[in-house]
Amino acid sequence: MSQENVEIVRGIWDADRRRDVEAVRAAYAPDVEWEDCTGLWGDWGVARGPDGIQEAWRRWYEAFEDVQMEFGEVAEGGDNVVVTYHAHGRGRGSGAVVDQAITLIWTLRDGKVVRIRGYGDRAQALEAAGLRE
Repeated sequence: MSQENVEIVRGIWDADRRRDVEAVRAAYAPDVEWEDCTGLWGDWGVARGPDGIQEAWRRWYEAFEDVQMEFGEVAEGGDNVVVTYHAHGRGRGSGAVVDQAITLIWTLRDGKVVRIRGYGDRAQALEAAGLRE
C-alpha cells in the first residue's frame, strides 16, 4: 500500500503542474485537512475540504508569481508519504524571492488524501510522521 500511496502523491504533483484542478481535487477525501506549519504560506492555518484547500492555494498564487515546486526526497511508512519539495517564487507586489525547502506529510486512507501537514524542517516532519531518515 505504501508504494501505491507514493504514486498517488506523485500523481497529485503531476496534476498540479498541469493545473488540472479536478484531478487534484479527486485525490482528496471530502473531509481532507491541510495544516501549515512552515511559515511559508503566511496566514494559511488549516484549510478544510477540497474547496478550502483550493481557496487557500488561490490566495497564495495571487500573492506569488513564477511559482515552481520541485518534487524531491520521499520517505514512506504506513499511511504517510513524506515529500520534501523545493519552492521557488516571487512576491507579486514586493518582488521578494521565496526559495525554500518544505516538507509535506501526506496521510492517505483508502487511496484518498485525508490530511496534509507542511513543515519547514524535514527532520521535524519525519519525526511527526513517525519516520526516521
